[in-house]
Formats: sequence, structure tokens, C-alpha cells
Amino acid sequence: MTTPLLTDNQQSPKVVSLHWPIFLRWLETNWEPGEHFALVGPTGEGKSTFAVGILQLRKWIMALDAKGEDETLAASQFQRILKFPLPRKIRNDIAEGKPARLIIGGPTTSLAEEKALRSLLAQAVAMVRHQGGWTLYADEFQVLADLRMFGLGKAIEQGLISARSKGTSIVTSFQAPAWVPKASTRQATLVAVWPTRDRSMVKSVAESMGRDWQELLAIIEELPPYHCVVIPKSIHDPYIITHAPRIN
Repeated sequence: MTTPLLTDNQQSPKVVSLHWPIFLRWLETNWEPGEHFALVGPTGEGKSTFAVGILQLRKWIMALDAKGEDETLAASQFQRILKFPLPRKIRNDIAEGKPARLIIGGPTTSLAEEKALRSLLAQAVAMVRHQGGWTLYADEFQVLADLRMFGLGKAIEQGLISARSKGTSIVTSFQAPAWVPKASTRQATLVAVWPTRDRSMVKSVAESMGRDWQELLAIIEELPPYHCVVIPKSIHDPYIITHAPRIN
């Protein structure tokens, strides 16, 4: 059940525009633990900025840094982790109910370091699935899923399907649904889409969310730069247009 954006005596519009702080207040009520969020759009449109903004709503986060040193993640002030097990202080903080917002991975300059990064990210995904209660950020999901790169598609897809019972949320970020496991959008409670000319991508997202693709395309074509349209799972809820501010 989502919190309505309008009062009962108002007719719900198909599209509403929300300033970022208001959107976050709405999202805090409507994005429950165990529900997933998919971010879809071209590189450089603001997906990582949006992701870091919504992740601030969650207490325990593991952000997978497939790029090795993502600049937006680095600016988030999340703590970078380069090996497991987690440091004792972090484990103690978690046990005491304190926040733990972590970036998993770092830069690589050799084949050995790339192999170690693959192992580290795989351990993080396994830990999230086993423990529950985390929010996992799978940036560059197409890279993480690619068998030639990290080969984590199956593990993350299993999390998307089964992790809800443990209160685990997964935020996936990618350029086009055709390149990633279909569960990324089909299991999502919310999908955010940035301006794109890829009609096949729009059709795929619209189908996953039970929306009319031509209606969604018309909204996307009118989006200002760096804005996105958020699509709730309920077809009775309006589309939401918003814009995440730059991370300082």
C-alpha cells in the first residue's frame, strides 16, 4: 500500500513533479525493506547521484563498486571496504544498531587485483543474501552480471527473487534491460528511467511495470536534463518526475 500523493477528494494525475526533499519523504514511506529499485538510463545522466541520494534512507548498505573507484560513490562519504571479514568496529556498530554504509571494492592495476575484486564482490553479495536486512547497490549491473567480467548475475538475480523475506533490498543500475537479468525490472517495486532514445528499452520497462509504453515514452521525451521519471509498481499511482542534486 503506497501513501497517496494527493488527498482523497482530488483526482490523481498521471504525472506529478516532486522536488528532491519531498520525493525522499514520499520514498521513505513507500520503499519498504525487501523491495527493490531499478535505475535505467544512459551513462552520465545521474543514476549514481540518484542512487547515493536514496541509499541515504537506509541504515545498512553495501554498494558494489564494479568500476573500481566510482567518483560518485567516493563522494558519498560511505566507508570503502577492500577485504572481508568486515573490521571489528563496523561489526560492533551493526550489532548495536548503528548505520554501516559501505563501498565494496577499489581500483585495480593488475590481473591479480582484478581477481581479488571479483572475489570481494562475490563475498559481499553472499553476505547480504545470508544475513538479510541490507540494501545492496549493484551499480553497472550489466558488468556485474557478465560472465566474462564478474559473473554475479545469477547470485544477484536470486537475491532479487528471494531476498524480500529477509528484508533485503537490491538497487540495480544499468543502461538497458536487454543486457541484464529480467528480474532486475520484473521484481522491482520502483523503476527510475532517464532520458533515452532507446524505444526497445522503454517498451521493456513499461511491460515489466504494467504501463503503456507510448505513454511512458511521451513522458521521457519531455524530461529535462538529469531528471528521471519514477514508476511505482501500482498502475494506479502516478508517474513521478524528480531530480537528485549533485553530491558535494
